[in-house]
Amino acid sequence: MSILRRTVAGVAVAATAAGLTIAGSGAASAAVVTPAVQGTTVQVNITEPLPGQTCLGMLVPPYVAIHLIAPAASGDLMEVVRALGARDDVIAMRTPGPIRLPVTLPGLPGTLSAENVPPNIYAVTVFCMRSDGPVEPHLFPAVVGPGLDPIIGSVEGSTGS
Repeated sequence: MSILRRTVAGVAVAATAAGLTIAGSGAASAAVVTPAVQGTTVQVNITEPLPGQTCLGMLVPPYVAIHLIAPAASGDLMEVVRALGARDDVIAMRTPGPIRLPVTLPGLPGTLSAENVPPNIYAVTVFCMRSDGPVEPHLFPAVVGPGLDPIIGSVEGSTGS
């Protein structure tokens, strides 16, 4: 495993721990989320959702984390979701097919994807929720693009160029 991938994986583990703390880790995770990157396409497969549970996914560049401190401090994970949704540099994932929904169908396994993703280092962020339970966060590292392109994309995004 390259140094870059180990570093990104370490950051993702820390972010996952923080996300589970915010969400209240007392609830057992129900949905199984499996991410995959192929070229410039990022896809997550969601299996074993609880009845009525739906999931939404986003690709979050690491430099966005600084803007999530205040929403995360509220203790309400939906504040984090709203803050992410309001950003232009966060890429929303959608279901496949002619009607590309921003969430999976409630209680059914599904797939969310984003195509033509710019090279960068991302946190694949999936929130699974239902009306009568806590929001369940899932975070995974994703390196999109060949060679040094992901690092260049991350540096350009963090410096605003």
